[in-house]
Amino acid sequence: MLKFGNRPEPFVDSWLIESLENVSFRLNKPENLGKVIGFDEPWENPGSLAGTVIQTEDGIKLYYRGFPANLPADTSDAQTLCLAQSRDGLNFTRAEINETDYFGIKENNIVRMDTFCHNFAPFYDTNPDCPEDRRYKAVGGIKELGGIYVFVSPDGIHWTDPVGHAVITKGDFDSMNTAFWDPHAGLYRCYNRIFHKAPRKDYRAIQSCVSTDFIHWSTPIENTYDVDSVNELYTNATRPLPGAEHILVSIPMRFNNSRIIGDGHPKGSMGVSDSVLMTSRDGLFWNRTAHEPWISGGLYSHEWTQRCFITGPGIATVGERWMFYVTKNYEWDDGGIWAYSVPKFRLMSLFADDRGGKIVTKPVHFEQDFIHLNFATSACGNVRVKVLDENGNLRFESDELFGNYISARVRFAGLENTVGRIVLELSDAHVYAIGSSME
Repeated sequence: MLKFGNRPEPFVDSWLIESLENVSFRLNKPENLGKVIGFDEPWENPGSLAGTVIQTEDGIKLYYRGFPANLPADTSDAQTLCLAQSRDGLNFTRAEINETDYFGIKENNIVRMDTFCHNFAPFYDTNPDCPEDRRYKAVGGIKELGGIYVFVSPDGIHWTDPVGHAVITKGDFDSMNTAFWDPHAGLYRCYNRIFHKAPRKDYRAIQSCVSTDFIHWSTPIENTYDVDSVNELYTNATRPLPGAEHILVSIPMRFNNSRIIGDGHPKGSMGVSDSVLMTSRDGLFWNRTAHEPWISGGLYSHEWTQRCFITGPGIATVGERWMFYVTKNYEWDDGGIWAYSVPKFRLMSLFADDRGGKIVTKPVHFEQDFIHLNFATSACGNVRVKVLDENGNLRFESDELFGNYISARVRFAGLENTVGRIVLELSDAHVYAIGSSME
């Protein structure tokens, strides 16, 4: 029996759904809020790209890779980890760290400079048992270094390697590998690059492993999906969904290296790319409920070359919006990091047009008298909530709901500790999530 009411349930998969009538899933594509960082400094352009996003009470930290034009290869020890900070998620300033001498430039926002910076990926550890002097953690490393190493820090700036050797060695790793604490499962997860073996041609794919201490990791297992796809997934950007941490979200950059438009890339590189949205409830099996890109190229030609739309791991919450940070125009002179945004819990929706539709949930055990809805209607649209008992008889029915709300509350006295189904009747309306409060 599914428990209902103690957490939000975003409509990103069919976990809660028993039947749909004239209702379909819709992807809620993010709003482009503009460029927040240009790769303008000598230690940055043009091969720089978004790293990870960390939000604490001190604000938003955006780590990113600095990869200047003259670096010879991914193994260069002149790659840098850079840090920018913001309070509002839109106006970033480079942190004044000034601890690294970058070929005579001592005033800079460089956190460290070495080969690990090719894909150094910090995160803030919310494990309640984590020592405070190790609250910041990171993974970094490529195959030429032996695999993935782990790092710890008290402040996100000064890092040490507690082990001294690679802790994950099975894989290819030439990507932005990510790690984080999964509070729902009570363990650390690391998602990283592998080349999937295929009869015609191997292709880029994602694998993961887990750990209870961040030092000793399980054997990696490749992702499986609800669709049979041979798309090359170049990055992964995997994190728990804020406020609904029982769901993992991944926003890989999808790579098609056989296409080129016009004169192509300034380096002559083949390929075009976009990004897709995936979710998982166990970290291994992934749903591509939306069979379309999350972000794709527009009319600007620089968006139609290789390695565009790399989403950095991490989601910042600013007011009622989730913020994502995406590298665009990779290796072009105008490359940088853009902010994208959706309202909270609105990655996808269930939608019915003005002909009306109906959603029926599986049987659930209600844990409170309240049902919160994240929904939006047109001026003439509406949503109505009904509750059926175990035998399918109508117990409760709401008034007609309309408008646009992150967390509209409907109360049915006596609902708590009973079993039944929820019926949502929609007309010209999106329902993004239901469950507990989403404020």
